[in-house]
Amino acid sequence: MDPVSTIRVPDDFEHEFPGASRSAAEVAANLVRTATALDAEIARVPRQAADLSTSGFLVLTILDGAAEPMSSHMIAERMLLSSASMTSLLDTLERRNLIQRLPHPTDRRKALIHLTDEAQRLVDEQLPHVHAVITEAVGDLTERERARLLTALTTIRRRLDEQSGQATPTPKGARQRVHRGDSE
Repeated sequence: MDPVSTIRVPDDFEHEFPGASRSAAEVAANLVRTATALDAEIARVPRQAADLSTSGFLVLTILDGAAEPMSSHMIAERMLLSSASMTSLLDTLERRNLIQRLPHPTDRRKALIHLTDEAQRLVDEQLPHVHAVITEAVGDLTERERARLLTALTTIRRRLDEQSGQATPTPKGARQRVHRGDSE
């Protein structure tokens, strides 16, 4: 299969999964594949330039975009990370001299995270490359198509937010195992 062809599910998908939607499954599979490919291409830029993980570069860009130094808790919230994961990530960035932890001016238990000059230089050099990758990725879409895609993605995200924390939807029926011949 061509790696950039549309992912399709078998014609009998809705028979196998009563109440499920073949087109919805195809949209989900293609959305995940596209997001994964875009994320990998974006991540390649800081990884090649500075051997920096996606999460590490994201911390630096969050700090770069903030008007002032931030607490690790605030950064973790923006990245949807646990405090333990954030601590480990910040430790790595600090060892690489990309961030500094400085005492909070009013709370001795907290530290504020600052970018080092080296990190600022790295972000200033690499963000234009990241944005070039993104611009190129959607370059074949017209402005109207981009607007429609944004609307569709926002609709999906809104629905996922509504589902979050709710009981898992009940399937309309049990899976009907379909036996397919070896196609490979």
